[in-house]
Amino acid sequence: MRKLYSYKDLAVSVADETEVTFSVELVSDGNIISTTINIPKLPPEEDPVIEDAGSASIGKAKDLRGDATVVFSDIINLIPQEDTIEIHYKVNGELVLAHKNLKSEEVRPLVLLLIKFVE
Repeated sequence: MRKLYSYKDLAVSVADETEVTFSVELVSDGNIISTTINIPKLPPEEDPVIEDAGSASIGKAKDLRGDATVVFSDIINLIPQEDTIEIHYKVNGELVLAHKNLKSEEVRPLVLLLIKFVE
C-alpha cells in the first residue's frame, strides 16, 4: 500500500482580481511526478495537469473562493542514490508547502493538498 501524505487546512491569501498560478518545483533529482489541480467550479475534464515541474494558471482568486482547491500528486523517484524526495508547491511564486520524505519511508508517495484561497 502506497503512503498518502495529506496536507489539509492550507490557506493562501490572494487579492480578488489577481490571476493565480500554481507551480510544482522538483527539488530532489530523479523525480517523475504528475500533479492534477481540481478547481471546484470547473468540470473535471478542465482540471489542469502538470507533468513533472511546471506551472498552470488556475483562474482569478475571487473565482477560487469557497470550496477548497484540491491538488493531487503521484510521485516516483528512480535514482537509487537519491534518498530523499522533495517537492515544492507554490502559488504565484510563493511557497505554500515543501513536501519531503525519505525513500526508506515511501518510494512512490501520493501527496494531497487542500488549499483555501482567502482575502
